[in-house]
Amino acid sequence: MKNQHFLLFVVFSLSLFSCKEKEETAKPQAATEERLVPPIPEANIVADEYRITPTKDTVIYHKSGSVISIPKNAFLDEKGNVITTPVDLKFRMFSNPLEIYLAGIPMTFSNDNGEEMVFESAGMFEMNAFNKGKAVNVNPENKIQVDVVSYSEDTKFNRYDFDSESNTWKELGKDVVKTTTKEKELEQLPEVPEAPRIAGKFSFKVFDKLNENDKLKEYRDVWFDPVDGKKCGFDSKDILVKDLKNGTYEVTFVPWGKLPDTIKTKCICYLSFKDKAQYSKALNNYRKKYAGLLFKIQATRKTIDDAWSNYNKKHIEYKAFFARKEIKELNGASKIMRTLEVNQFGLVNLDYPHVYPKGAKLDASFVDENGKPIVLKQVVLVELGVNALYRYTKTVHFNPESQNILWGITEDGKLAYFTASDFKNLEARSGEVVFKMRVHPDELKTYDEIMAVLFKS
Repeated sequence: MKNQHFLLFVVFSLSLFSCKEKEETAKPQAATEERLVPPIPEANIVADEYRITPTKDTVIYHKSGSVISIPKNAFLDEKGNVITTPVDLKFRMFSNPLEIYLAGIPMTFSNDNGEEMVFESAGMFEMNAFNKGKAVNVNPENKIQVDVVSYSEDTKFNRYDFDSESNTWKELGKDVVKTTTKEKELEQLPEVPEAPRIAGKFSFKVFDKLNENDKLKEYRDVWFDPVDGKKCGFDSKDILVKDLKNGTYEVTFVPWGKLPDTIKTKCICYLSFKDKAQYSKALNNYRKKYAGLLFKIQATRKTIDDAWSNYNKKHIEYKAFFARKEIKELNGASKIMRTLEVNQFGLVNLDYPHVYPKGAKLDASFVDENGKPIVLKQVVLVELGVNALYRYTKTVHFNPESQNILWGITEDGKLAYFTASDFKNLEARSGEVVFKMRVHPDELKTYDEIMAVLFKS
């Protein structure tokens, strides 16, 4: 891969540090001189946009399965002031070689010895934020956390950010790897106080008939319904009621007689009503009081459901690229997450640098299915099982023991591709070779269309 490009609307590079590790000195690696552009602009990966209220904590469940946790006061203006007015956040994920290719993201750098290396990715995203149309900065005192969905638990990957001004990748240490489930994400939803109920078989009332200043008088019109559905309570020397602030109440009975006050009976109860009119009124008041919270929870629950549905779709899709054991073991009930803290906005990649594939080295020229010479741009090779893009101009390196797919774009914008079965029939391992490419008759303009041709045909 010898071309490099960083998308034009990216304003800042994004540096990430693990929330559990000390910051490390960034190690810049020189990128190649040329920059890439999205090869098929119509199929470029589009960022999802969110309007953020920066004075409140916000959690975004992205359709990729990644989770963005934004604390309040997370954004600063160009003067370093905390922003309190709405912020527009743009976020997009790149999880496989085709997404990376369509976005035109650079995936090579030169090491200290000048050797060109290729990044294998365990997850990549781009985040930018704007206030009134102007790019904003991260507040280092209130950092955004991103749980990046990944398909590898391997700890070999490092964190890199791309500095578009110096055209360098910067290595910034490690991330934190974990697994999560849908149930765990749903547990993070805010709790809604329990709604009032109709009194049941073991519901009871409390009152103080010996004290004229009845301390329990606020509960005269309600019944207490034990949460566990069992009988609770008796005549007592004292009855204590504690509001647990979640729609339930702790009722404590202190016995008479010679028994010490330390021997008490407690039960957790819902508020309930035997009178239907009182119940209806209490339920309406409850719904009015918590309408906003209930709506937020329902909306967030749907977002989580949709994100997991999309993740399961992607999980099946990624099997076209990968054959790793950990991916096979993921059954849609859990997913691998890599946790990062955002230091600057822009692009970040969780990568492992390695050399180009070995085993075959060919000087390539290309013809169509009729044998007519064609000129290709943006030529790449993908080795199934490795989340990397190998970009070539003339000399093509590949591992004959692996499954490989090669493609590029013709001068008139058509997708030309060489399939894994085509590679199996390719006997040459060195020298000049003519690649007979399959050229799709139509201009493909979406990710799904291109995916279907390259990996589902």
